[in-house]
This record gives sequence, structure tokens and C-alpha cells, in this order.
Amino acid sequence: MKKIAVLVVMWCSTFSFGDEPSRDVAYDTKHERDVLDFWPAVATDGPAPVFVWFHGGGFQTGDKSEFEKNRSAMLQAYQDAGFAVASCNYPLLSEDVDHLEIARHCARAIQFLRSQSKDWEIDGARIVCGGASAGAIISEYLAYQDDYAMIESDDEVARLSSRPNVVVSLWQPWRTKEIIIPLMETGEAPVFLYSNAPPQDKIHPPWAADVVYKKAQKLAIPTLMYGGDQNQLPKVDADTTWLEQSVEFCQKHLDGTSSGDAQ
Repeated sequence: MKKIAVLVVMWCSTFSFGDEPSRDVAYDTKHERDVLDFWPAVATDGPAPVFVWFHGGGFQTGDKSEFEKNRSAMLQAYQDAGFAVASCNYPLLSEDVDHLEIARHCARAIQFLRSQSKDWEIDGARIVCGGASAGAIISEYLAYQDDYAMIESDDEVARLSSRPNVVVSLWQPWRTKEIIIPLMETGEAPVFLYSNAPPQDKIHPPWAADVVYKKAQKLAIPTLMYGGDQNQLPKVDADTTWLEQSVEFCQKHLDGTSSGDAQ
């Protein structure tokens, strides 16, 4: 397990629950982009599951606001299903920030959300990580890489698990074979995959989603994969959509998964 020293003085804004999200909540103080937007669950009988979104952009561009602007149907679908929702920024690639450093920041976002379980009425044992392109890689990496939790840390947030319980991966990118496949092990987080990329897409080739799907099947990790009309991946039935299937998949597998149990 990776041991990463973390010394953080946390700042947290006061929450006002309602229809509007709480924006630019700092989940860490290490970088100006360590902020997230949070939508509390609209109606729930108890602590709500959480859908956490990491934006795409090749680790070089992108912003958390794109989830609300460009994937409003996804936001609405998970809210309607009783989820609280968070959309996270993270540091972008630079001379001082590499891919591993980005993963550390994203792991901290998950730990921070778990630390707010009581105050925000969310269930830290039922967390879904989702993303498109680079965000898909981030979500899978957090699920299949060793947990960033440091049990003996003086920082209460750092002691919590960084691993999601379920993953939703959209538009799987080409670096999947090198980054994600070697990390996957039996019994880890279920993964839902969707891509409508055409076969000629060199950034998001459909085979990248299929590689994750087949690896998950081999390891007996629960998985579903769908494609759109631009590729040959399996299609959803006419009476449903891939988005509806993703929500149902998450609801089905949030209970009983082993990832993210550290509270």
C-alpha cells in the first residue's frame, strides 16, 4: 500500500442544503483547484449514496462545471435515484504536477467526502466514482490502485478510504492497457462502461472499454458495457438507455461491495 505523507489544515464552508449546489467547496488546501460542487440528495430516508464526477480533458484541461452544463441529464438521473452528487476539479498536468500527483488529489476528494458523511447526510460506504476520458481513468485508478488511506495518520481525513464502491466509465481512453488493467484484482469495485466513440477514434477507441470489460469478467468483477450507434459494442434494449442502466447498475452493486469500507 502506498504511504503518502499528508499534512493538511482543512477549510470547509458552511452548508446550506437546498436545490442549489454548494459550489467551490475546498476538499484540500494544497492547490487552488482542490474544490468541488456538491448537490445534496433531494429526498432520502437515510444517509444518501454519492455519485462523484471527475471531468475529462486529457489531464490538461477541463472543469467541474462541465458536468452541470454538458451532462445535466446524468446529474438529474442520479438525483432522481436518491443520490447526492459531487463534481470535482483537480490540478492539471504541469512541470510540478504529474499523473500520480493528480491521483493523490482526487483520492483526497473521496476521503474528504467520506469525512462529511454525518454533516452532509451521505453514506461513506456507498460511493460511486464516474468520469469521461481522463475522468474515467481517474475513477478506475482510485478503485483499483492501493488505498491511499493512512490509518495511523494524525489527519482524520487521511485515515479514510479513498476507494469508491462502484465505477462508471465513459469514453474509455487508449492508455487503459498500461494504466488500469495491471491494477485490477478479483473482488474489486464493479465497473459500468459506455462509449459511443467510433472505431477510428484514436483517443477513445472502443477496444479500450472492451479491454476493461473482459478483464473484469476474467476476475469475476461485476461489469456491464454498452456502446452507441457509432461502434460495435453491445447495445441497450430499445425500452431503456445506457444512462438508466448505469443508475440501476450502481444501485444494485452499492451494497455488498468490499471497496471503500474504511469509515
